Amino acid sequence: MKIRLFKKKTCRRPTLLGWLLTGLILFIVVKLLLINSYRFLTVNAPVKSKNMIIEGWIPDYSLKKAVKLFKKGHYQNLIVTGIPVQQWQSVTGVHNVAEATAAEIKKMGFTDTIYLAGIPSTILRDRTYSMAVMSKMIFEQHPQWDKSFNIYSLGVHSRRSLLMFKKAFGDEYKIGIYADRDISFDPVHWWQNSKGFRNVGNELMAYCFVRLFFHPDIEHYKKKIAEGQYIDSILLIRQKAVEEFSDPDKTPLDSNRFYNNYHDPLYYDIDTMFRLTAQFTVDTGGEIFGMATNTARKPKYRVYGHLKFRVGDTVQTLTAYQNIGFMDDPEYGGFLFIPFRDKTNGKTTYGAGRYLDLKIPASGSTVLDFNKAYNPYCAYSDRWSCPLVPFENHLNIYILAGEKKYSENH
Repeated sequence: MKIRLFKKKTCRRPTLLGWLLTGLILFIVVKLLLINSYRFLTVNAPVKSKNMIIEGWIPDYSLKKAVKLFKKGHYQNLIVTGIPVQQWQSVTGVHNVAEATAAEIKKMGFTDTIYLAGIPSTILRDRTYSMAVMSKMIFEQHPQWDKSFNIYSLGVHSRRSLLMFKKAFGDEYKIGIYADRDISFDPVHWWQNSKGFRNVGNELMAYCFVRLFFHPDIEHYKKKIAEGQYIDSILLIRQKAVEEFSDPDKTPLDSNRFYNNYHDPLYYDIDTMFRLTAQFTVDTGGEIFGMATNTARKPKYRVYGHLKFRVGDTVQTLTAYQNIGFMDDPEYGGFLFIPFRDKTNGKTTYGAGRYLDLKIPASGSTVLDFNKAYNPYCAYSDRWSCPLVPFENHLNIYILAGEKKYSENH
């Protein structure tokens, strides 16, 4: 018996004519793709509506056209979308592109209300859809608005934007779109320019992905947006604290620390588990008293109420005080003072305790947010006079949220 390790197999391949025909077909397909891709992705299909959504990232020349169209078309309601600003926030003071775009629109003489749909900094993916969801949330807050709108976009981004907004709003809304011309490349010969090649290629692939594979749960995105907005609000508070610390005219630090050992305030990571719902009970029947401080000063306070809340498996209580000297103050009169100690003091937080400010609750339930806990000024310099934490506000738990101690010595 003859053993074979190899065998012959017939292989078909194109003839010269076959190769030429195949090449011609490929050439035609590529040519059609080149000619029609920009035209397919750039959509102009407006509907009759009094509501307009401007994508906040569009350049100024396009923004001017959008505002002119808003006025000419007698639109009534304007929403501007935007993504977070990732650079130079401390210099510009702008945290979201929507804010900057709205400010630019107002400089053009626009006096109507502008609603901002700027997504929080925590959302780094699916940003166009997230902006669409935020826009829908604005519509839901205004049920008197017609369920229709036009989007003002730019070039090849417009078809994907239209699809994303339709996915977010559903069939209940009539949605149209304007696509201004992108002057950064030639729309007829877009493949001859690196910007055009990138824009058209990226948008074509992104549109195909969204059409075939993107099936979002809108409630999940609403939850992500709400969480992100909360985190951004805490980050903004901390950024303002850093700005105060770094200003030699406002810093609570003594001159030695400021000029020789300065660093920004230190914080725990933001943890929503320490943003708690508390039961609030008013109790203003007590007498006014002088609260002890680290000096001879005794500012006048009264007990205003008590907060009952749960951390993990334990029920905790804190007393809220009202500063008598600030009762009529337009800025601080509406707030209560909550000094507290916990088991982190002297370890990761300032040894004498920390403070919370609470807006006077309008009902028997309120939010107690330990992510906003801050140090008294005595944590930074001995020249300050700070209230000491009353015994009833000593918590026998760890509050791993808010501001940490500034140095190892405190």
